[in-house]
Amino acid sequence: MLRSPSTELLRRLCAAADASDCDLDRALCDVGVLPPADLTAIRQVLQHRGTEVARARNADGHVILQVVRHAQLTALIHHDGRVHVLTNAA
Repeated sequence: MLRSPSTELLRRLCAAADASDCDLDRALCDVGVLPPADLTAIRQVLQHRGTEVARARNADGHVILQVVRHAQLTALIHHDGRVHVLTNAA
C-alpha cells in the first residue's frame, strides 16, 4: 500500500465486520491487509462495541492495524491477515 488508509476506510473496516465476507474482504484490501481465507479471527476482534482501529507500520513498512477497545489495545491485525490477540497482565 503506497499511502496510509484514511480514517473513513478504518471506520468502514469495523462496520464491514458485521457485513458479508465480500464486504469484509474489500474493506481489508482497502486498508492494506491481505484477507485470509477464514475471516473468523478478524471478525472476533472487530465486532465489539466501542472498537476502533488505528494504523501503524512494522519495521518492513507493512501495515499493521491496532485494534483498540475502550482505549485499550486489544489486538493487532497484520498485513498478511494474521491476528494477534493481546492479553493484559495484571
